[in-house]
Amino acid sequence: MPKTKILIVDDDALTCKLISTMLKLQGYVSTSVTDPGTIWRAIEAESPSLILMDYHLGASHGLEVLHNLKANDRTQSIPVVMTSGMDYEKEAVNAGAAGFIVKPFDWQELSRIVEQILGTS
Repeated sequence: MPKTKILIVDDDALTCKLISTMLKLQGYVSTSVTDPGTIWRAIEAESPSLILMDYHLGASHGLEVLHNLKANDRTQSIPVVMTSGMDYEKEAVNAGAAGFIVKPFDWQELSRIVEQILGTS
């Protein structure tokens, strides 16, 4: 049985590495993207079941990327969990996010949300 793939989108490479390590311990396969301009290539190559994406992506804005994902027929069904050091949950969920997690992460909460969305709990 193939492992569930998760795409991590965050402009901070260390954050990507930490999330990736946690997901690997949970049995998931992940790919990280630190440049939001490469998200479409990563989606095409990896066909992720879930996207974990930072609300602030350097010069880009996570909500803009989320809107584009939800407006595209090929990606609109992929659940997106937004993350940020600030509480933008209302904005993220209103824009179509399946969930929101405030940084620094509570790893158990992140794991619970991922399992709940993917139906692996």
